[in-house]
Amino acid sequence: MNRYVWSLDVTYPEAAYHEHEWRGHELNPEWEPANWDPYADYLVRFGDTRFRWPAVRKYYLSRSSAVNRANLLEFYGAKVRLMRSLPIEFEERDFKHVHRTVLKVMS
Repeated sequence: MNRYVWSLDVTYPEAAYHEHEWRGHELNPEWEPANWDPYADYLVRFGDTRFRWPAVRKYYLSRSSAVNRANLLEFYGAKVRLMRSLPIEFEERDFKHVHRTVLKVMS
């Protein structure tokens, strides 16, 4: 079992932002990195060539999945810090809620 969870602290390039009149400083949906070259699967998935930043999960359960995503983000120009939690410890808890399906079977 993994003893840690991982997180990414991502800083996007300043050039990827623009000033929106009522939302303020936000990522520009029309910006794309210089090395952007959408491949065929991307076109099938999204239906256009517009660049979209890869999604960032709140937590990663393995270091390798966090590092893979960090490498992809950095390839497109973001700066990423890999963050590791303190060791995780689990303790047993009682079940207090019985699922409705179980109640129907029992009655």
